Amino acid sequence: MNLISISIRRPVLTLVIVILAVLLGLSGMKGMGVALLPQIEVPFVSVRTEYEGAGPEDIETLVSRPIEDAISQIQGVRRIESTSLEGMSYVFVEFDSDVNLADAALDVANRVRTVNLPEDAEDPVVRKFDVNARSFMGIVFNTTLPPQRAKDILEDRVQMQLSQVVDVAEVSLYGGLTREIQVELDPVALGSLGLSIRQVTNILKSANYSSPSGRISLGDQESILRVVGESATVRELEELQIPLSGGVSVRLADIAAVTDGTAEVRRIARYMGKDSFILSLRSIPDGNVVQASRGVREMLDRIVPTLPPGFTMSIPYDDGEFIADSIWNVFRDMITGTALTALILFLFLQRLSVTLLVAIVMPTAIIATFMPMVLAGYTLNMMTTLGLAISTGVLVNNSILVIENIIRYKEMGYHPIEAAERGTKEIAIAVLSTTATNLGVFIPVALSGGRMGQMFNPFAMTVVFSTLFSLWVALTFTPMLAARIGSSSGPSKLSRFLTGWWQWLYNGFDDLHHVLVKGTVGHPFLAILIFTGLTAGSVAIMDRIGFQFFPSSDEGQVSISMETSASASLAMTDRLVRQIEEHVMEQKYVKGVDVVIGGSGSQSGLNRATVRVYLEDTPERPSSFQFAAPLRPLLAALPDMKSSVTAGGGRGGVRGKAVQIVIRGDEVDVLNDTAMKVMAMLREVEGVVDVDLDWRTGRPEIRMIPDRLRMGRLNFSSENLSDLLRGYVTGLKAGVFREGGKEYDILVKLSAEEVSSPFQLPDLPFPTSAGFVSLQDLAELKDTMGPTQILRKDRQRSITVDANVYGTTVGEVYQVIDRKLKEIPLPPGYRFSYSGEIQSIQDNFGTLGFSLGLAVLLTFLLIAAILESFVFAFVIMLTVPLSIIGVVPALILTNTPMSIYGLMGVIMLVGLVVNNAIVIIDYAEIARREGMDPDEAIIEACKVRLRPILMADATSVIAMVPLAMGVGAGGSYRSPMAIVSIGGLIAGGVLALLAIPPVYKLVWRLKKRFGYQVREQSIVG
Repeated sequence: MNLISISIRRPVLTLVIVILAVLLGLSGMKGMGVALLPQIEVPFVSVRTEYEGAGPEDIETLVSRPIEDAISQIQGVRRIESTSLEGMSYVFVEFDSDVNLADAALDVANRVRTVNLPEDAEDPVVRKFDVNARSFMGIVFNTTLPPQRAKDILEDRVQMQLSQVVDVAEVSLYGGLTREIQVELDPVALGSLGLSIRQVTNILKSANYSSPSGRISLGDQESILRVVGESATVRELEELQIPLSGGVSVRLADIAAVTDGTAEVRRIARYMGKDSFILSLRSIPDGNVVQASRGVREMLDRIVPTLPPGFTMSIPYDDGEFIADSIWNVFRDMITGTALTALILFLFLQRLSVTLLVAIVMPTAIIATFMPMVLAGYTLNMMTTLGLAISTGVLVNNSILVIENIIRYKEMGYHPIEAAERGTKEIAIAVLSTTATNLGVFIPVALSGGRMGQMFNPFAMTVVFSTLFSLWVALTFTPMLAARIGSSSGPSKLSRFLTGWWQWLYNGFDDLHHVLVKGTVGHPFLAILIFTGLTAGSVAIMDRIGFQFFPSSDEGQVSISMETSASASLAMTDRLVRQIEEHVMEQKYVKGVDVVIGGSGSQSGLNRATVRVYLEDTPERPSSFQFAAPLRPLLAALPDMKSSVTAGGGRGGVRGKAVQIVIRGDEVDVLNDTAMKVMAMLREVEGVVDVDLDWRTGRPEIRMIPDRLRMGRLNFSSENLSDLLRGYVTGLKAGVFREGGKEYDILVKLSAEEVSSPFQLPDLPFPTSAGFVSLQDLAELKDTMGPTQILRKDRQRSITVDANVYGTTVGEVYQVIDRKLKEIPLPPGYRFSYSGEIQSIQDNFGTLGFSLGLAVLLTFLLIAAILESFVFAFVIMLTVPLSIIGVVPALILTNTPMSIYGLMGVIMLVGLVVNNAIVIIDYAEIARREGMDPDEAIIEACKVRLRPILMADATSVIAMVPLAMGVGAGGSYRSPMAIVSIGGLIAGGVLALLAIPPVYKLVWRLKKRFGYQVREQSIVG
């Protein structure tokens, strides 16, 4: 007995196996992580180095370039970028995709340790950088407590606790004041006592010090030795003795004012116009964001009641809810598609038993698929669930073929068990053949590397798993149920009554189709010319389809990035930001508005701010794109303000704006002039908005030009000058002050009154071998303008001109930009390159294009092997270009740009549209070998196979309709692939009934003309 017979004749065994598969699938599904997208691991490492008080040019020379030089020697480095800001250096390193991220981070850390950095620079921090990392939740706290105390409470009781929640990687806290012990020196006292700020700092560090000093034993008892030199109170700190020459000393309070104050405020956080504390949470790579979100909320429910009175909390955004809704919407569409598929089968077959069968076998195959998904380490994300949903209609096709054949044998009078065996065995080879073609197209996708391989491997393998399980169900579970459900007496009266209207429509369509097929076979050249014209016309209007890397998603958020003049203070930036903040809060459908002034990370600066607008989750509200549009002219009217407005989720791992043009070269002036020309060009391109560049000048800078002759005579170096000047103005850290288990910086500097104006700088005292000398006697002070940040790409200075797009797509504006960019002259040694979304399109569309070509080749070879004919395989593959007739109009009519999701749909179509042609040509060859003329054989094949073809196409299309509608969260990710598939199936599937017959006729005409002798053998079996 074979597998089919065993499954039919041993129903309990079959049912037990099915139940086990379903239980294991449900168990695996319960433990799967949940994320919006698969984890895309790009070997990306960041190095952050803090050097307080240093300007961008000093940071570039002393920190960024040495680190770049060290890292560039590591094998596998693909790209190096650096950003040099005031007091901070960021170096980003991208490795080849086959490099292990952990090994790459270790290699970078080892190289960075060998770099000789300035003494006062902090140790570089090397981190594995997740290009997909983004905040998944924002939590806002308002309080009536003093900001300093409130921040300590939130750090200890909230931030620390939330960081321990499963799948939470990082919790950042913005807002409030940070306690700082400030030692403000009196320059007159320093000069009279012969002390320098560096000496005082070193003495304070060594005096305010505690440390274990060993062990000592006495008999059976051992004691720990510990020197406790730290001051317990600020008052004790004032009493520290500063030694002078001659064996005398003075109290710290005699030369400085010691205050328990707060650090300089360089960042402001607000929510709905009130000073607030904002916590931003990030998840671990490949973490379960939904689980993390729930864990955070549960933790907050326990923490908030324990906080002192005066705290209120709100959560303006939570990605966990959006992701959960997006994933549920896929399952919702899948369930709807299954129900519609069952309805279509009922209309065609007129049997409620078939509907019941479908309702049982389809969920079985889908649920069982979760077993290999868990073993493969996949999460429940948009790609894996979309793989299940998009193949729902395809899954049922195998069972349809089996069920229809079993019904045919039942109607011939066979016993249900025998009918099930005969019907299943007869159609088994055909089922295996169609399954093979469906699977063949996903092999290149599953095996492809790079970012697209990581993105679509879960999708492709999920389709493979589900298709294999549908094959297993179709050959075992389906015939077992079909043998025991339903009768062989034909449709019931009720079924005939309910489906009568449909049968009338179908019969009319059948007659029309028969006439059309006769017409195409009778006039083959005219028919081929018509279809060729339709295909050519579809290709001609392809330029009306926009192109983008990742679909834009309305997540109910709008982000406004604002940048004032380089010389702006925090207060000035705040005043300008408040104008936009107040305007936005007055708008309808706004749920919340948070503001962070001062930037963060590589986008830090007193002149930078980010305003995030959260819209209400109601159907009446405008989309985030519509809400953002009127903000742009309002922002453009603000003086001394550069801004950009971003609506949508910003997913897909593309950093920055959509359009990024990089100009590389050595001379900053040449780079800047070229960048201005590129900006002017971009502003002329329709649909391009928020044009800007990342090179910032205009920040006032006072340069000290050392008098080398005088400084040489005084044994005073430029390094000493820079070090002491930074100490006077910015301050030097002199250890920490510990209280209540927390550490607070001790900062030594001149009093604010002594360095409150640039006019006071020339009189600052500097200790030399000849005593204290003023700054004006050591160096020339010159007012100039300097950059606020310096960017380098691949160890070369660069300027990036970037822009957003509105009302169009990146692909459309790229065609215009690329043409105009070639008209801008470049000096020798300078070059243009693309970054951002354009670069992603260039890098990844080519990968998918190669996968498409390989899928076509594999499908062709599989069909040739099945039919034992290269000629007929070529004829069948003609249905692939025919699918363009449906794909292009479908995208244009629905106003859907082509994206990586749409391209994946095109690849999937290759394995779907050929099945109809296989079925037609297979039957035509059988009829021809039985004595029919090729013309009559192909007409008869179209007539006999019309019903199963329409059933297969209708179930596949109808199952995708809910996905194509894109209703609810995540709809923009689901709809492109479904729209492409629906258009392609309708055109490539239904039109194959009209396009393949004339080609088949011409093929046999040519064969007969060249005397071809036909071998009498079965093709499919």
